[in-house]
Amino acid sequence: MARIIASGLLFVALLAFTLFAFTQQRAERIAAQPGWALTAIEDVDIPPATAAQARGILARRPLNQPVLNLLFAVESRGDLDPARRETFIDTIKALGWRDTPSQQNLIVETLRDGDPREAVMRADALLRRGKLASNIIAVLAQIEIYPQAADLLIERLDKQPTWRKRYFSYSGTLSNPALLDARIQLLDKMLAKGMTLSRSDLKASLDAMVRAGRQGEAVRIAMAANPSGSAGTLIYDPDFSRFAALTSRDRDNVLPFEWSLASRPGISVMIVPRSDAGQLQVRWNGMGAPVIAHTMTMLREGAQPRLEIRVDGVDALNGLGSFGFSLACRGKGAVAFEQSRAPSKDNVVGFTASGPVMCDYPEFTILGRPQAADREAETAIDSIRLSTS
Repeated sequence: MARIIASGLLFVALLAFTLFAFTQQRAERIAAQPGWALTAIEDVDIPPATAAQARGILARRPLNQPVLNLLFAVESRGDLDPARRETFIDTIKALGWRDTPSQQNLIVETLRDGDPREAVMRADALLRRGKLASNIIAVLAQIEIYPQAADLLIERLDKQPTWRKRYFSYSGTLSNPALLDARIQLLDKMLAKGMTLSRSDLKASLDAMVRAGRQGEAVRIAMAANPSGSAGTLIYDPDFSRFAALTSRDRDNVLPFEWSLASRPGISVMIVPRSDAGQLQVRWNGMGAPVIAHTMTMLREGAQPRLEIRVDGVDALNGLGSFGFSLACRGKGAVAFEQSRAPSKDNVVGFTASGPVMCDYPEFTILGRPQAADREAETAIDSIRLSTS
């Protein structure tokens, strides 16, 4: 008996290692290939004798769930008779939760049978056990595309499961337009139910929307999740007060419409609290023409905006000339701002755009101007405001 058990365990270990190594390479593509179990990938190179060996072990130990599941994985790659498939599934279900790969295969089978609700429940149970979280999260992200499963997933997420943060931070499927649509619908449903969505819940999804050119939906969802933060201005944080209120962790993981700072050797950029607002402080060694800071704007294509920058005193005003300002559109270039009036008594400088905005939601960028000679420059900006009227 000991020899039988040992041979069975060795068989499972060897085959599982082969399959695991393969699935690791394709973990990011699971959602794009529905219908294939994580341990039953179609083109894994498995020796023909493997199935025969599995059948031999099962003949001696018919309740060996890992071997039963692996035999199912092998036969699923061929022309598996529907009746035999059903027998496999019924037997695996009857053996319970003793084998995680078996549950993974059952998740895929429930999707194949058009029952994503059961798939969600099984995935939730596996995640609560801490089993193969990365792979299961990838499958759950795919399940969002089924409306009835999305509703059940929302119920699970509302219970604040331990896997919620990891789920929302996973972005491996969001480059797929259909799955990004499903994520947007999921977030909309959650907001419609009055559920809270935190920054960490939204970060990966909002970034994916912006990468896909769907900035409008990113702004709409973010503002719906945080109505008190809706600025109603063309720059979300014109006086830097919202950035100044962020935790240090959130400053390193900004949302698309928040300020992103570019400190690195030769450039020091920070936003510091000042009274009820913030102040952008910049020190630059004058080398190159680096991006200093940027943020997404709410401007629309064709607008001809004006810019007003308020600085902190005469020294900051003198240093402002070393920096340029523009509105950048991915793949279309940038429109620069040119100074249009002399500084006012309260150190406000006015600029006009050199041309119309070339896209919706362009990125406002502060950059260092090329210098005739390397010389240090610094300034302190109290506010940056855009207008179109």
